[in-house]
Amino acid sequence: MNIKNIYYFLTSSRSFCIQIVFTLNAIYYVSQVGLNPLQLVLIGTIMELAILFFEIPTGLVADFFGRKKSLVIGTFIIGAAHLLEGSFPAFWAIAVGALFWGIGWTFISGAETAWIADELENKELDDVFLKGARYSSLGSFFGIIVSVLLAIIFTVQIAILIAGGLLVFIAIISSRIVPETKFVSIAREETTSFHQMQIAIKSGITQIKGNTILFGLAAITLFAGLASEGFDRLWGAHFIEGFQMNEEDAIYWFGAFYAIAFLLNICLLKLVETFVKERFAIVLVFLNSLLVIAMLFFATSEKFLLAAILYWGIASLRAVNSPLMNIMTNKQLQSQGRATTLSMYGQLDAFGQVAGGPLVGMIALYTSVQGGIITSAILIIPTLYFLWKLRRIA
Repeated sequence: MNIKNIYYFLTSSRSFCIQIVFTLNAIYYVSQVGLNPLQLVLIGTIMELAILFFEIPTGLVADFFGRKKSLVIGTFIIGAAHLLEGSFPAFWAIAVGALFWGIGWTFISGAETAWIADELENKELDDVFLKGARYSSLGSFFGIIVSVLLAIIFTVQIAILIAGGLLVFIAIISSRIVPETKFVSIAREETTSFHQMQIAIKSGITQIKGNTILFGLAAITLFAGLASEGFDRLWGAHFIEGFQMNEEDAIYWFGAFYAIAFLLNICLLKLVETFVKERFAIVLVFLNSLLVIAMLFFATSEKFLLAAILYWGIASLRAVNSPLMNIMTNKQLQSQGRATTLSMYGQLDAFGQVAGGPLVGMIALYTSVQGGIITSAILIIPTLYFLWKLRRIA
């Protein structure tokens, strides 16, 4: 199988399975388990704490032992995490599942982009990352349809269990089909492993500090993390509680929310892929300005249809950030130690989410869910400043 097609298979199949869970977990958490707004955000905070503490160690695993091993381990752990949370409808099980989900994701986050960038020798990254994002959105779209069907035929809980089992199966398949021909370990016989880890971390920090684009992207990643966790955990509660949706209606509507959002994602990513060949920073300034406005109106809307339209716009705008940031970041990085440096960005994002999530959750608990979403929108604003500073060079 062509290396690009393997990459598209990995991103789309994993997105398919994860989306089955993500389509239904707000319903599962709120309607079946009965979590309150603070508990909803704490679930995300636990996940991000795991990412915060494990990003660098797992990035080093990828740079020392291979990106393929890291991808397989991460996919397996995420599958096991969903099997756990689906097996026991209780806060403790969901919290432990979130912990393992975060750990699993750190094995994937830096390793996957480092793997494909190395295998392609940094060629065609613009096209591959944007096309990969579209395939991922397509996989998520089909995951939404399947999640609704599984929830109707069986239950929300069983749908989550099926998705977890499929992820474990994908990990096994990946161990057989993923090639790794261009990997060069950072391990050196003349120094200890601990000293080599120190060198890798210092090298990554030096790269970021010494490069204006990488430093600016690091600041953007931090503030984006501060803003994202609250919205991720509260938008579903805004619909369920704010518009008094019962579980049956929520299954259909959440399927529609995700399905239309991912169709819009695919269209928007295609437009960006076709017309945006450079000056990614100025494009992100425009898109993130629209995002802030849409989130503020979403939080304050009292009309269900308007809130749905705004959510679709928000989801589409957010989807463009990741591939464009990946392109801008990977173009500046050296091959050796790439996964470790990318993991530092994941760690910054996790730190932002750990700091921002509880803040937004507390505001939502003591004011309203809408108040929490407004806070999330405000936290995005500093990213516009840093993107504007990069507009001439990135």
